[in-house]
Amino acid sequence: MSSSVDENLKKEIEKRLKRAPNELESHLFEALWSEHCGYLHSKKQLKKLNFKGSLLPDENSGGVKIGNHGVFFKVESHNHPCAIEPYQGAATGIGGIIRDILALNARPVALLNSLKFAYPCTKETKHIINGVTKGISDYGNSCGIADIAGEVIFDECYKDLPLVNVMAAGLAPLDKVKLSAFKEDLEVVLLGSATGLDGVGGAAFASKKLAKNKNEEKIHVQIGDPFIKKLLIEATLEILDIDGVVSCQDCGAAGLLSSTSEMAYKGKCSFELELDKVHLAQKNIEPWQIMLSETQERMVFALKKEALPEVFKIAQKYELEVSHIGRTFKGGDYIIKKDSKILSSTPLDVLCNPYCYDLEPVFEPDEIKHLKDKKCELSMDIESAVEKMTSSYNLVSRKWFYEQWDYLVGGRSCVAPESTGVGVLKFEEENCFVAFCMDTNPLMCALDPYLGSQNTLLESYRNLVSSGFEPLGFTNCLNFASPKGDDTKYSFVKSIEGLRDCSLKLDTPVVSGNVSFYNEAKDKKIYPSVTVGMCGFLDINKPVIKSNFALQDEIYLIGKMINKNSNIGGSLYQRELFDFLGGSVDEPDFELEDIIKKTIFSLRDKKILKSAVDVSRGGVLGTLFRVLCASNTGFAGKLINEENADDKLKLKLLFGEIQTRYIISSQNKKELESYFAENNIPYLYLGKCIGDKIKFDGYEFELAKFREKYLNLLQNVLED
Repeated sequence: MSSSVDENLKKEIEKRLKRAPNELESHLFEALWSEHCGYLHSKKQLKKLNFKGSLLPDENSGGVKIGNHGVFFKVESHNHPCAIEPYQGAATGIGGIIRDILALNARPVALLNSLKFAYPCTKETKHIINGVTKGISDYGNSCGIADIAGEVIFDECYKDLPLVNVMAAGLAPLDKVKLSAFKEDLEVVLLGSATGLDGVGGAAFASKKLAKNKNEEKIHVQIGDPFIKKLLIEATLEILDIDGVVSCQDCGAAGLLSSTSEMAYKGKCSFELELDKVHLAQKNIEPWQIMLSETQERMVFALKKEALPEVFKIAQKYELEVSHIGRTFKGGDYIIKKDSKILSSTPLDVLCNPYCYDLEPVFEPDEIKHLKDKKCELSMDIESAVEKMTSSYNLVSRKWFYEQWDYLVGGRSCVAPESTGVGVLKFEEENCFVAFCMDTNPLMCALDPYLGSQNTLLESYRNLVSSGFEPLGFTNCLNFASPKGDDTKYSFVKSIEGLRDCSLKLDTPVVSGNVSFYNEAKDKKIYPSVTVGMCGFLDINKPVIKSNFALQDEIYLIGKMINKNSNIGGSLYQRELFDFLGGSVDEPDFELEDIIKKTIFSLRDKKILKSAVDVSRGGVLGTLFRVLCASNTGFAGKLINEENADDKLKLKLLFGEIQTRYIISSQNKKELESYFAENNIPYLYLGKCIGDKIKFDGYEFELAKFREKYLNLLQNVLED
């Protein structure tokens, strides 16, 4: 077998096969028993998650039900390819996640992304950022799909290890949804681009640490074609509307091998693949290369024989290549033939059922305990702290990114980027709005993966609530270093448990997800980075709540209040002001979370509320800074609610990040405060929007100076 396969796995394969695999089979097992395809270290843990209430969580993408439709959404990573070839890595990441949605017969309608880079201070990092951004833009929008929301985080832990998590969402009538399982006595067709050598071995490449020499890995990066993808989308949707078409799956990681073997395994039937029938991009491609090629823009269909002519007719209409590559029958074997000769015959329950590791029991490693034990009593004069925080790459506008992406293509988008915490689509088929968002909090997850993952899920939850949406379900992408390290084992297990417990308390299920391990190189590894993508619902007759302020708005903080004993570990100000990470992470208050959600919705319905935004990265002042600059309005008020506070406490009050807090605005102060009093809602009056100054607690700053940094800092750096 291949030398890259673990010796213990080799023995397990031979034991199950009751023989040694031949050369071709060794390649098959190397791919399907890789971490990327087989989820060797995560599958047992993922079963802990709360799927109750989700729609088809075992399919290519899960979703939620809205009326007679399914809203399907999923996030996946393309981290390793983006470290090697940022442009193609990002483009094909988008392409792959689109196909997962498409395979269900759902039309893809939205893209989101969660991007993490080193600080944009070096030529190499700028190259990665520019390549990823352009790859997303050129591919997604060329397919006619809107890029509606997302996030960008900067930290040196992502130097040479960018994280590119991409999310797609699609819509389908429930009675039109197609599943991926084969059935017996069907014909199998491959539609799309001719199979070539691009991306060969990509699954194995994504299942190991990055090599020192990036040029060695370029062969594993796929190449996308968005214009072929647009044709493939339309052709696939037409084909899936044919009565005789039974199932569909895309060719993603491990290409033709993974798609057809998974379909047969799910369908509990045999599949015979004829390699000489597969349309190829070039001659002399070895059988194992045909099987493992990750050439993009390909879909596999299983259908009744009488439907073949119509499928070929649709392929011809869209000028797409198509091959009749095999058939299904009773049994449980995966058979590969070429020129009528059997090259391989393996039991599917061996090929598609890899050995999985049990990460438990796990114990908190000393390095994480050490972080928690570090004292957080950090001090700096307030003027210097404000100057430095408002110049943080992690607080300023992302307009340099979103201006390169089209959020309006497709005609469903309703709000501009950064006008709310979510992207919003109009879903006329069910008379509603649907919103999506993505969030990560690596600093909190590094300190406390259990609470950090909960707070990440709650950040997405609050983004939806602050925009007026009822959260319905979430997807996740779990980005970690090598699963063989004790710190990663502990962080991964605790993150799963945190997501599960939070999900159960919020009654909001996970619908789909992805795991990306081995995000490390040399002596560097990423922080545990739990990315959450969430979907929410709003009746079309109710307004989307915006996050912009206007002159004369009264500004309030509602929810949990911060004090000298509050836990603010993992906050941005620790990292930005002092290059420090330590202390305890704040615990969520689920009872208060529900109270505040109902409060925001009630205030909206009573027409008392004007705008809302959740308090997250940068605390109260960081959140105010973003909204005031985006709204182009000043502020005068009191943010420090402790008498005789020293600079240490002032920093905590201004920038500390604790849970369950929102900043809201209203122009009806009397009625608002009356509501708070009657319903026992914890609140703090912060102040009022004024002209061109930002003034609080005796400090004064020019709005114009703040706003210039907010709007142009990233553009000035990235285009320098």
